[in-house]
Parts: sequence; C-alpha cells; structure tokens
Amino acid sequence: MAAKIRFIAGLALVLCLAAGGGLAWAGPKDDIKAGNAAARAGDFARAVQAYTRAIDSGKLDPYNLAVAFNNRGSAKDDMGDSDGAIEDFKLALKVNPRYAEAYYNRSFAYERKGLLPLAVADIEKALRLSPDDPDYRDRLEYLNQRLARSR
Repeated sequence: MAAKIRFIAGLALVLCLAAGGGLAWAGPKDDIKAGNAAARAGDFARAVQAYTRAIDSGKLDPYNLAVAFNNRGSAKDDMGDSDGAIEDFKLALKVNPRYAEAYYNRSFAYERKGLLPLAVADIEKALRLSPDDPDYRDRLEYLNQRLARSR
C-alpha cells in the first residue's frame, strides 16, 4: 500500500511540475489557514510563523490582514507573550477599528497583565460593536466582577 501511495504522490508531483513548471506557494490566505491549524493543534510557535508569513507577504486585503494580526496576537498570548499579543491586537485594530474580536482578544492579554480597567474598556468596545454576542456579554460580567473584587 505504501508503494502505491508513493507512486500516486510521485505522479501528482510530476503532473504539477509539468503543468506549472515548478511548485508554487499557495498564498497568504493559505498561511492564515496553516496558522489556524497549527493553533488548533497547540503549536503556537508554528502558528506565529505562518501568520507572520501571511502578514509579511504584503498581499493581504485589509480584512485578512486584520485577521492575521489578530490571530497572531492570540497565538502569542497563548505562548505567554502578552506584550507581543497586545501589539498585534493594536495593529489589527489599526487596520480595522471595528474588529470586535480583536478588542475581545486583547481584553484577555490585558487581564493577564493585571490591567483590568483596560480589559473592561476593550470588552465594552467589543460589545458595542457586536451587542448580541453572548461571549462578549459574559466576559464583561466576569471582568466587572473581578474588577469589583480587586478594589
């Protein structure tokens, strides 16, 4: 069976080379997808590399550029790099100031740094942009309770 798989893979490579003259990079959106897959698998360093390739390509439209910055920020935060995450969320919001998910995600990084008022401000912005999102409402309630206990 392995020989058959190698033959099919080899045949596919030959056909690819014959059709296009070489192997082609699929593009920055595929890097975002690869980053998402790596993040789901818990390989945050690989996710950061994939998102960085997408960002550095210079070929993303503003929507996908904001997504790449946001997702890279989430991966950095999962790696414990809250400062790097906050910077990426800022870049995502610079590209798209109405990107509620970036405010939501940045609230976690601010919380990890003990910056509860900033976390609350961000989740309030996310909720203003997406008032029907139950995760944003729950997060605001949680952060307000944490803020009240910390006083």
